Amino acid sequence: MATIQNPQPTQVYDTQARSKLARESVKALDIKQPRGIPRPAGPNGAGVVIRQFLSGSMGPDFFSDLAAEYPEVAHWSILGRHLYVINDAALIDEVHRVHARELVKSRALMEAKVLLGNGLLTNEGADHLRQRRLVQPAFHRDRIREYASRMVAATVEHEKTWTPGASVDMAADMSALTLDVVGRTLFSADLRGDAAEVGDSLNVLLEAFPKLMLPGGQLIARIPGTGLHALPAELDGLDQVVQRMIDEHRELGDTGDLLSMLISAQEDGRGMSDAQLRDEVMTLVLAGHETTAMTLTWTWYLLSCYPAEFERLREELLRVLPDGRAPSFDDLANLPRTRAVILESMRLYPPAWIIGRSTTAELEVAGWRLPPGSIVLTSQYAMHRSPRYWDSALTFRPDRWLDEDGQCDERNPGQPKGAWFPFGYGKRKCIGDQFALTEAGLVLATLAARWHPELVPGTPIEGLGAVTLRPKHGMPMTLQPA
Repeated sequence: MATIQNPQPTQVYDTQARSKLARESVKALDIKQPRGIPRPAGPNGAGVVIRQFLSGSMGPDFFSDLAAEYPEVAHWSILGRHLYVINDAALIDEVHRVHARELVKSRALMEAKVLLGNGLLTNEGADHLRQRRLVQPAFHRDRIREYASRMVAATVEHEKTWTPGASVDMAADMSALTLDVVGRTLFSADLRGDAAEVGDSLNVLLEAFPKLMLPGGQLIARIPGTGLHALPAELDGLDQVVQRMIDEHRELGDTGDLLSMLISAQEDGRGMSDAQLRDEVMTLVLAGHETTAMTLTWTWYLLSCYPAEFERLREELLRVLPDGRAPSFDDLANLPRTRAVILESMRLYPPAWIIGRSTTAELEVAGWRLPPGSIVLTSQYAMHRSPRYWDSALTFRPDRWLDEDGQCDERNPGQPKGAWFPFGYGKRKCIGDQFALTEAGLVLATLAARWHPELVPGTPIEGLGAVTLRPKHGMPMTLQPA
């Protein structure tokens, strides 16, 4: 496995070119809205909304409160752009299933092209379909089974850094672990030497995106004092890490992993430039580790808050994995409570906490006309916590996912489709959902059998709605042996 640390990259990508790409992609979504048509009620005053956005208060809880006040559709406008938040499960299912062809990824993801370029997460149309088909084999069940031993090996290696009584920021700790996992599994690369650099850069970038998502976000980034002046340097640093990994892989030859598949596609002339290869790798590095890291971070937090649930989890682990045996892929089928704990964590703290789309044609939703160019938002965070669809909605209760036979079943709570969509919806559903659930299950099963991290007393807990749902103040925890 290649160690990616020192060699200089053959190419440093043009951050300004990606910024231009983002601006042009956002501009393409700007369609002049008609005046005088009826619109749903919603928060009043663009100035109020912008102040909330800039202050960071327009995050997950804002959308949860919005769903309680406007149970079907809420609307507000900012600088001539009209946003519609869909807060009803049946309407969410209708929008994403029936109207999928009239929706494209929103300006927020277009702004993300500054980081991701034209990767799978930001692409549309034929390009998106081609790239998805190219990447899909890497996430088939048989491949995930092969990855499982590497996931466990990375976790066991990482556990050696844990010391009883030590305090760690669990968000940073899990991010380092999942970066190692994605490096080993998808790229046959050892990224541990880059974990601190990548983690610091991603912290800056992910926390900046809420401001970049505002109309004129890239102009705001140029204003001194906005905290965004460091973005170009952070982007360049990530580009260098990715390019070193690509260079190393070309020297190694075909290793049978995802990066080899992408390089082969490029060399076969199937339409991938150097920049596109970089974009796909960057997307997979980010999406492949950040979301799972946050799932695990919030899971450790919830288990610290609910010690009885931790004990139930540990009982299962000790029964299925006696004598400290490390878990395997096949063990996961016998760990239903472990899966239920992860699902319940993703219900309360979904890493992908909101979906944004732009309309390309007029839609009718709940009797309201949504003209082309409208921004449609659906929040997993709001729907996963809605008392309309969940009993004891704000309580961490993994048992809700277990059926009468004690097996984990995502349908068991009886929620409608539009109330549960942690990995997105339809043809744009996350391609790596089973990879992520397998990784989270194996990491939790490996570590929770021997450790019970406890939240440092007095730590303020607040979700930051960046690209993912992150703990705003970190997650300081004390490592206690179980």
